[in-house]
Amino acid sequence: MSVLFITNDLMAGANLRGAAQAVQVPLTLTADAEAALARCNEEVVRLIILDLSLPGLEPRELIPRLRSAARPPGAIVAFAPHVHQQRLDAAAEAGCDEVLTRGQFHAQANALIARYAQQVQTRQ
Repeated sequence: MSVLFITNDLMAGANLRGAAQAVQVPLTLTADAEAALARCNEEVVRLIILDLSLPGLEPRELIPRLRSAARPPGAIVAFAPHVHQQRLDAAAEAGCDEVLTRGQFHAQANALIARYAQQVQTRQ
């Protein structure tokens, strides 16, 4: 299983990296949505986490493109500050598996990574 975190927030990335290391899951950070899409055309990414605060990221455009990649991700989780309800709604409507507020995401990051890691291990 691999996790791809689309963000430019290095602090959030460091926190998530710790959660991924705890369950021995490789994590890659990128602030480039096109690079993430290219990666999904080249290899299996089990979980994509979208930071909806990333400038220029359009969930209504990106999520369907990720879903139609040569190797679509196993799951897509998005988060944004609770005051960005329109972005959260757009991500849900575009097909995210989970949409969380920033606070929920940070509170649940370890459990989230562990849960998706366990789902993949169960399928293998």
